[in-house]
Amino acid sequence: MSDRYIEKSILLFAIVSLLLHLGIFAGFYYYPQPAPSPHKEPVFIDLQPTPEPMPPKKPQQNETMRRSEQQVRVPREMAPRGDASRDNQAVQRPRQPQQPQRQPAASEQQAEARKQSAPVVPGSSTAGLLKPKSQSSPQSAKPQLFPGASRMAQLEESYRRKFENDIAEGDTRFLNSDDIQFGSFLRRFEGAVYGVWRYPQEAAMRGIEGITPVRITFNRRGEITHIQQLESSGAKILDEEVLRTLRAIGPVGGFPKGYEKDEFHLIAFFQYGGAKRALR
Repeated sequence: MSDRYIEKSILLFAIVSLLLHLGIFAGFYYYPQPAPSPHKEPVFIDLQPTPEPMPPKKPQQNETMRRSEQQVRVPREMAPRGDASRDNQAVQRPRQPQQPQRQPAASEQQAEARKQSAPVVPGSSTAGLLKPKSQSSPQSAKPQLFPGASRMAQLEESYRRKFENDIAEGDTRFLNSDDIQFGSFLRRFEGAVYGVWRYPQEAAMRGIEGITPVRITFNRRGEITHIQQLESSGAKILDEEVLRTLRAIGPVGGFPKGYEKDEFHLIAFFQYGGAKRALR
C-alpha cells in the first residue's frame, strides 16, 4: 500500500471521528432539560388548644317536703263518758285460791316405808334385781384360743430352758431386733418375713388363732437351710402358712462381724390373732 492511501485513510477516520463527537455534543446541548419543580411554600397550621372537659353535672334532687316540718292542726279527740263503777268491776279479775304447798319430804318417806314393809317374793323380778350378780363361771366363758401376754411369756420361758445350752454357746438366739450383735440381721429377716407372710383368709373368717414356734437355721450367706417346727399352733392351716413363708424368703444377708461360726439358729414365734399377725 502506498503512503498516499494511508494518509487518505487516516484523514477519513479523523473526519468521521470529528463528526461523531460533534453529533454527540450537539445531542447533549439541544436535549431538553427537565423543568425544575416549583418551590413549594411552607404551609402554616394554626393549632388551637382543646377545650377542657366539663365536670359532669350532678342531677338536681327534688327537695321533698317532710310532713313533720309542716304544721298541721289535728282536731282533739274526746273519749265518751262511761260509768266508773261498772268499768272498775270489769277490770278487776277474781283472785284464784292459793293451793297448799306440797310436802315432798313426807311423801318420799311414806313411799320408802311402803317399800320396806312389802315382802319380797322369791323368784320374782324384784328379787332378781336385788340379788347380787354372780361371777360368770369359767365353763360358760368362751375359750380363748389366742394366748395372752402371760401365756406368751410362759411359752418363751419354756423354750429358753429347753435351749439353755445352745443359747449359752452363742449360736442360738430369740428374735430381738434390738440385739447388739444381730440387730441388723434380725431386722432384715423381719422385713423379708412380713413381705410374704399372710393370714389365711379361711382361718381369719373362722376366727382361728394360735402360735407356731419354729427354730430356723441360717448359713453364712443368710440363707435358710433348715426349719424345725417346735410345736403346733393347733391349726394345720396356720402351721403350713408359716412353713410356706420361710421357704419363700431369700437370703437376708451375711452374719455380723465378729461371728465366726458357720451357722446361726433363731427361735421365732409366728403369732395369729384378731385377723392380725405378729412375729416375736
